[in-house]
Amino acid sequence: MAVLCGIDRIGEYERVLRGKRLGLVTGGSGVNRRFVSSIEALKEKYALTALLAPEHGIRGEKQGGVDIEGSVDVHSGLPVYSLFEDAIDTGASDPAARVYMPPEEALNRVDAIAVDIQDVGCRYYTYPSTLYYVMKACRAAQKECVILDRPNPIGGTIQGNTHREENLSFIGIARVPIRHGMTMGELGRLYQGQYGLDCELSVVPVGGWNRDMYYDETGLPRICPSPNLPNMDAMLLYSGTCMLAGTNVSDARGTTRPFEMVGAPYIEPFALKEALDHLHLPGLAFSVTYFIPSFFKYAGQVCAGVQIHVLDKRAVDPVALGVRLIDTVRRLWPEDFAFREPQKGGRYHIDIETGTDEIRLGEKTPEAILSGWAKEAEAFSSVRDRYGLYE
Repeated sequence: MAVLCGIDRIGEYERVLRGKRLGLVTGGSGVNRRFVSSIEALKEKYALTALLAPEHGIRGEKQGGVDIEGSVDVHSGLPVYSLFEDAIDTGASDPAARVYMPPEEALNRVDAIAVDIQDVGCRYYTYPSTLYYVMKACRAAQKECVILDRPNPIGGTIQGNTHREENLSFIGIARVPIRHGMTMGELGRLYQGQYGLDCELSVVPVGGWNRDMYYDETGLPRICPSPNLPNMDAMLLYSGTCMLAGTNVSDARGTTRPFEMVGAPYIEPFALKEALDHLHLPGLAFSVTYFIPSFFKYAGQVCAGVQIHVLDKRAVDPVALGVRLIDTVRRLWPEDFAFREPQKGGRYHIDIETGTDEIRLGEKTPEAILSGWAKEAEAFSSVRDRYGLYE
């Protein structure tokens, strides 16, 4: 049976979409099985009146963290409203804040907001947070939310801790594990049930998919969900190697192998490879590498480290990899390794990303941290089952 995303099934769900002015949250990954953009697919069949752009933009062209401005989409001619806007122009008291809610002008143009964007199955990816704020806006404005669901590309495995309340942020808006094992449609149901976002919600489910399937086994077009996740290995490793964003180690953004390589100018790569080899991490192998990022951390500098090779994707625990990487570099180069300092007296990035201060404080061994996190992941499985749509 062919796997069909929600956008492929809009003809089956006319009752949900017909007769409504629709807004659409999407990005470059929003395409149907025939490689047609979701914008064009919806516009051809229904009354699409507005586009809402999350991080990376409506066509997926922007780098992470880059301000998204309102505009007009050249191809469709539709107005584009930002869901990732610098608040300095909005009169906000904190100019470092961002605005994630659809503006009133956009809400006035629509009766329902459809969400069709490819998540990567990791808590600190921002698209689930965008969904959260869209649902919040829909509840306040009495609009409907329709999630055109897509597979979780790294399957239904649950790994990692559930966020501590004090560390919730846009890179972790809900208390779900780092690798949460849910789809966007299921997360929407969880937000509705656990967080009181009781807007009128419909989910157009994925057809023919089960939790044991990884994206490269679905036969669906694979479009990068964001510029630094170019392939399946990067998406799988992201739940671990992105933890290095909170440190002075590069996760290789700015190269052709983001999240598949890690390194820094101070690292001796053969020593790092040897230490990681001794850990015998399931499904993984390491090779020595050197790279020069063209942007982001250490732009223009030679970084030495390792490339991470996925040998058996089902055996890989990317969360454990991230914890082990940080511990290993910290032990081998204690005078050089550092966590990113908080900005303006705020929270440490590593804490809000991992949801806890356990890694930064270093008072527990990696084994103790991961053992505790495994219990939290196991406990979450019953929550996932409550809101699940797939076997």
